[in-house]
Amino acid sequence: MALLLLALALPAHALSTDRDQPLDVRAQYNKSTFGTQNVTLFQGNVRMVQGSLKATGDEARIWEIDTGDADASARRLVLTGKPAQLEQLMDNDGGKLTARALTIDYRSDTGLAELTGDVVVVQEGRSEFRGPHMTYNTNTGAMEGGSQAPGSEVHMTFKPKPKLAKKAATDANP
Repeated sequence: MALLLLALALPAHALSTDRDQPLDVRAQYNKSTFGTQNVTLFQGNVRMVQGSLKATGDEARIWEIDTGDADASARRLVLTGKPAQLEQLMDNDGGKLTARALTIDYRSDTGLAELTGDVVVVQEGRSEFRGPHMTYNTNTGAMEGGSQAPGSEVHMTFKPKPKLAKKAATDANP
């Protein structure tokens, strides 16, 4: 039952058009290495923007992995900070999602984002999650969180849906 509630908590998907936008990264320092895995390190006041996605942290590592297809590469991005933070608009008017954690690890080939360390995820007007760990599927909106460690817990707050339609009907018929 708890996993069902968690899966329903964040049903919106990340804005799909963001993936088609360029990734713009700014930082105080960067270092790149090239081979079958091209790795770029950014350190110091890292700021990233890709469409509606905005992320900040102390350090970021981006891997471009050659998949053998001339038109494709798998990308992995690990953002760390105290905390690392991101915000992104959701498809289908799902509002804005904000997240913070000590580490945010995203893999574009699977669409999975793994957040660890003091995780807080808020979907504007819908729900809020707090816990030590969360895995979020940006393609489906499914998430799973928590830890098996003793004393560890997750905390979710579900916000009621706005009663705008009911209020509008009441206002129209005094």
